[in-house]
Amino acid sequence: MGRLAYLANSLARTFDRKRAKCPNCGSATSDLVARKYLVTALRRCRSCALMFRTPTDPANLNEAFYEESYSQGFTTDLPDDRALQRLVSTNFASSEKDYSAYIAVLSSLGIGSGARLFDFGCSWGYGSYQLAQAGLFVTAFEIAPTRSRYAREKLGVNVLDQIETAALDQHRGQYDCFFSSHVIEHVPVPHEVFTLAQVLLREGGLFVSFTPNGSEASRRHNTTWSKAWGEVHPHFIDDIFLDTHFGASPRVFGSSPISRARLPAAPESLRLDDLSRGELFFAARKVGPAW
Repeated sequence: MGRLAYLANSLARTFDRKRAKCPNCGSATSDLVARKYLVTALRRCRSCALMFRTPTDPANLNEAFYEESYSQGFTTDLPDDRALQRLVSTNFASSEKDYSAYIAVLSSLGIGSGARLFDFGCSWGYGSYQLAQAGLFVTAFEIAPTRSRYAREKLGVNVLDQIETAALDQHRGQYDCFFSSHVIEHVPVPHEVFTLAQVLLREGGLFVSFTPNGSEASRRHNTTWSKAWGEVHPHFIDDIFLDTHFGASPRVFGSSPISRARLPAAPESLRLDDLSRGELFFAARKVGPAW
């Protein structure tokens, strides 16, 4: 969608009260954080603490939007066979799809060769492929059929076509890590991702995510932070929101680059590292039936 069309659609929904409610919990009460283009705003929910863009989008627009190619922070363009061959020949090294830094963080958390990992939102499979090359047993999910098919056919990624309850029975409690890179800021209802992770992880398993960094420290240090929310990123994830949902779990926050990640041992304990940089890192350990 072009910017003019996006702004026109936003203007048309500006006075629709349903489009001002929190998409995560449904609360109608929120506080203004910032405005952009006059007709869009970033608000923080008073109930669940999510920062979300208003006016919000109807749910039926989500899948259609992400089936299209776009560019705001990363691209979903599918490489042709020759370009893919070049990337695979170097295991994506030094490309914008290079996952070596993420793999190093996972390793420092104890998620290495032989671990079972669920990659939520794998796009066209470049990350899942590299994780598998590092020795992890990877199962992935991608909402867009074109990209999931590409991941399966071109890179051999084990991609689930659906994540409804019936399809997940054999996956319950089977994973050492639920991994998500730059996905949570896109999904219509973020808490459903956290619930899915709780179902799929074994006791002691890790939830690990990377997102654009909406924390106050990052916003202070990065003058262009307003580019990190908008049409493509309807949510701006920060430590306050994640802490609201994972308060019963040992957890750690940081910002990339991460040299070494360490989780505190005790339940309900928090480790807060430097949050000033643009990519937010978060990890939490499953220690019971609820985060």
